[in-house]
Amino acid sequence: MHEYSIVASLIDVCKKQALKANASSVKSVTLRIGRLSGIEPHFMQSCFDTFKEDTICHDAILHMNIVAVKIFCLTCKKEHEVKENNFFCPSCKSGETKMLQGQEMLVESIEILGNNG
Repeated sequence: MHEYSIVASLIDVCKKQALKANASSVKSVTLRIGRLSGIEPHFMQSCFDTFKEDTICHDAILHMNIVAVKIFCLTCKKEHEVKENNFFCPSCKSGETKMLQGQEMLVESIEILGNNG
């Protein structure tokens, strides 16, 4: 479960951003998680809820935007969303495809609160 180390790093990033802004706490964190990233959203939520206690994120809400897998066909030059793990082009059936999204995990936003709330 690599979610533990990801959450530890996420809380560290939140702490650095809050300190930079002279903020007292983090209100929310929004992540962009690709369907094929290897991140299990329910584990991520559970880890965040467990490890945020006694940190600057103690009251923060974790939002996760799950991103579909998209491919680009190098043969017919079309872009497609892939529902199953079949990476052949649905239009021309070519196997010459490139993944455009679906493996990422990144922080989209961190909402912080100032010292006055």
